[in-house]
Amino acid sequence: MTINNDRMSVRQFFPPARNTQPHSEQLIESKKKGAHIEISDVPGKGNSHIEKMTHPLAGPSESEPCSPYMMYLLGEPSAVAFAEKALQAPRKQLLDKLGIDDTQKKERLVRLNADQNVISRFYAHTAETRPTSMTLNGSPFIEQPPTKPYFFNQKIITPDFTIHRINENAQKTNLLYCKFRDDSGIFFNPAPIKRLEHYNEQIYLKESSSHNAGKSTNKTQYFIEMADFLTQRGTPGDFIVQNPLESSSDKNMPHFQFIPGDVPLPIFYHPPRSSDGSELRIVDWHLPALLKTIDTQQPDWKETTKYLQDQCQHLLSSQHISTTPVFRLLEDKKIDLYMIFKKDCSTEWNMTPHDIDSTPGWLESCGIFIANTPKSEVFNRKGAQEYYATYGVTAEHIDTIKNLFEN
Repeated sequence: MTINNDRMSVRQFFPPARNTQPHSEQLIESKKKGAHIEISDVPGKGNSHIEKMTHPLAGPSESEPCSPYMMYLLGEPSAVAFAEKALQAPRKQLLDKLGIDDTQKKERLVRLNADQNVISRFYAHTAETRPTSMTLNGSPFIEQPPTKPYFFNQKIITPDFTIHRINENAQKTNLLYCKFRDDSGIFFNPAPIKRLEHYNEQIYLKESSSHNAGKSTNKTQYFIEMADFLTQRGTPGDFIVQNPLESSSDKNMPHFQFIPGDVPLPIFYHPPRSSDGSELRIVDWHLPALLKTIDTQQPDWKETTKYLQDQCQHLLSSQHISTTPVFRLLEDKKIDLYMIFKKDCSTEWNMTPHDIDSTPGWLESCGIFIANTPKSEVFNRKGAQEYYATYGVTAEHIDTIKNLFEN
């Protein structure tokens, strides 16, 4: 399927074929340069590209009077130009008093117009790209398509960090009072611009406070929410997954990813070893992995799932072993939870910078390497056994893992 919007870097998808072994594969065809807007070209600086992907940032700029969020709310070049004039008025008065010409005005207006054009295009959501609200385990979350997905209808799910912006429509309405409400549409009233500036400052402070409170780290602590999402939105064969912190491309925003369509990850074709009576089964895979089937129709499923999450977090803090959780929906609202374990790339393991850069993310941990990427090149050069051995743990660690979960 061909993708036609300014946000997404993918032109079309190539569904992976069934392959039981780890391998490299081309999953997407990227658009040519200029056929979409790179998120790095969208105005605004922040600590999370997911936040920037979701909505224009409210952070102030040293060189511009309007934040990207203000330009988005202003909505048209003439309104942005008027806001620039209103907010630059004190500076203009000072320059006039000193007898200095504003030689940067023209350049500033050209830059503002270009920025406003990029912002209006990038954040012009369609029904398919607009973030959708939901409740998971009693808390607000949002889902949306990423700007660089690898699978058709892939979604990224985050806690709802947009909740401070619920009154932005009132701000847009207030901005109508900037100009004559007749056919002339002449801007004359700067008061709504000042109110917009104050609103933007308050949004920035509230969102910054949330980030600084430690609510914006991509820790694997959403097992119940991930399972809840599958039971609400999934069909059998769909799965949801979260990268551990060391292999996350956005470490500053909690997020997990939903992949529909029964994608054939190689790990799914490796049955667990014969059970010794335990509900936890060891998966015969290249990285240490345990499999647990969760029945979400049982009254204690949340307690069971929370226990597994707690044990994974204990492994990380005590043994420096991270977990990649993969929840796959079965029939009758049952879920197979794969817990894939590997070194967390901390100093405990004495890993080289190159090995840290090549650490497998969730997709590589499950057996698929995206063709023509640095990780794929390392995998192809080393082969599966040598590549995964760099990140696996010893037999002693594996015994510790299984004993921890069974006690």
